[in-house]
Amino acid sequence: MSQKLNHHQERAVRSVGHSTILACPGSGKTRVLSARAARLLTENTTGRLCAVTFTRDAAASLKLRILEACGKEVANRLAVGTFHSIALNQLRRAGMVTNRLLGDGERLALLRRCYLQHKCDLPFEKIVSAIDGAKASVSPKLFADSAIEDVYAAYQDALAAEDSMDFSDILLLATRGMAKKTIHPLSVRWLLVDEAQDMDAVQCEWVMLHGKSGVEVTIVGDDDQSLYAFRHAMGYSGMMLVSETLSSQEITLPINYRCASNIIAHASALISLNQNRANKAIHAARGNTGIIGLHRASDRNHEAEIICNAIEMSGNPTGWAVLARSNTLLESIEAKLAKSQIPYSISGGKSVWDGVVGSALVGLIRNIERDDLTGLANALSVCKIQPHLLNHSTDSKKNCTQLLDYILSQTSENDERTRKIIVGLKKGRIDWLGQAKNGQVTLAIYAAAGWLRDSIERKLPKKTPLNSNGKMIGDLAVALSKLNGSVAQRLNVIMRKFGDKTSGGVSLLTMHSSKGLEFDNVWILGAEDNTIPHPDSTEEDERRLFYVAMTRARDRLEISSSIEDGLFTRFVDEARLQCN
Repeated sequence: MSQKLNHHQERAVRSVGHSTILACPGSGKTRVLSARAARLLTENTTGRLCAVTFTRDAAASLKLRILEACGKEVANRLAVGTFHSIALNQLRRAGMVTNRLLGDGERLALLRRCYLQHKCDLPFEKIVSAIDGAKASVSPKLFADSAIEDVYAAYQDALAAEDSMDFSDILLLATRGMAKKTIHPLSVRWLLVDEAQDMDAVQCEWVMLHGKSGVEVTIVGDDDQSLYAFRHAMGYSGMMLVSETLSSQEITLPINYRCASNIIAHASALISLNQNRANKAIHAARGNTGIIGLHRASDRNHEAEIICNAIEMSGNPTGWAVLARSNTLLESIEAKLAKSQIPYSISGGKSVWDGVVGSALVGLIRNIERDDLTGLANALSVCKIQPHLLNHSTDSKKNCTQLLDYILSQTSENDERTRKIIVGLKKGRIDWLGQAKNGQVTLAIYAAAGWLRDSIERKLPKKTPLNSNGKMIGDLAVALSKLNGSVAQRLNVIMRKFGDKTSGGVSLLTMHSSKGLEFDNVWILGAEDNTIPHPDSTEEDERRLFYVAMTRARDRLEISSSIEDGLFTRFVDEARLQCN
């Protein structure tokens, strides 16, 4: 074990007592954590160890790595789980578990009932965020608005009345119980915490209470990769709170084994500008120089074309990941990949075919061969037909022809735009069905897509260039045209083939969901100053997010932006990158 570790990793594995391990990207954090656990279990014939992380998959993977390192004979002295699963066992042993543990959907439904009961003027999302924040705090929280207090009180009363609890209650009750000594800490000798930068205040307190009770605590994380402040993660301040409270020794893992040296150098220059971080230098183990490119496209569609062409020229789509600040930004590149029949997979987001424009096109094209009232109404909604006409007509009409006739009957002669759209659709449906029956399915698809594109464009002023939705419709129609079979058969292939989360090919991810992953080639799209940093987040949070995106790349990093959507993000200059 020792021969395979560098001296920083060796020190982290061998340290005695409370320890805080600050890990840089690609520094072997999980390997060190599992090696430390293996050392503690094998060098001591007694004593139990608990390792805690944030997801079930991560917990299962960590347990497997620990057992591989030290053998299955220690399995009875090892517990690995999420914060919530471990704390739930504490509550069960104390007899404090209610009859029902609400899932997220049930929790939101109950919150909405309480929200509607109090007729609150604040947006529901703001209420949910405030209540989640309160449950991520150990001390009772005073709300800024009495309306939130009312909804919170009603929610807690409803939980009690229904003998239920939500996931946030689990850790809160366990932590408060330990503080009051009504719940025992875990009966373990060692506690290891992975991804410690993601701990909220309750999780930090839970860890510290164990440390104060005599458990030896090791926390491992990278404060520079703390991305979940919007979920109340404390990041650097949380890690330092635990470290200082327990007088832990701090050990840094500064050597990055993943990225080419110039990629890590530019990423380090960027993150060094954050003030609220541990002062740690990052060094590249690799001496080779990677490829870094900056690109300015005229618009989002042109940007997607540049990316798609580069991936095609590389000859290896599986080696690529395309990252963006949001799922919406990935739709244009997904449409281009589908058009070019380049395989791709989506992680943690909706496919373009499930988006507003994609689903409208699918519904319209499905309507060629069958009477799909909902699909047709969705397509008309994208064309900005008045919602009251669509909602009333879909409630009362039995088929698509009746829907269109009803809309025409309720539309004034002066509303030329709506009348042209509906009349065009009535005629088009007849033509498209005839084409499909005669084996001209591709012609019918192009015709239907053309009607949708033109109808969307009707709301724009004259001389306005074709917008991104229109271009996306064209790309998706091309993707469908390259398939064989009936309309239904082609749609089934699209839904199966493209956007399959496990199909391989180009990986499409948000920056948040890319954390913990690595790829030979990474392309960051949508790198405009009004996109990242995002105005709804702090600059340091956004800088960390861009840093995480950059450090996913092993050998090649490309960054692009759209002139139409704004200036290149300031993070490019801060990373000391320059456009050619």
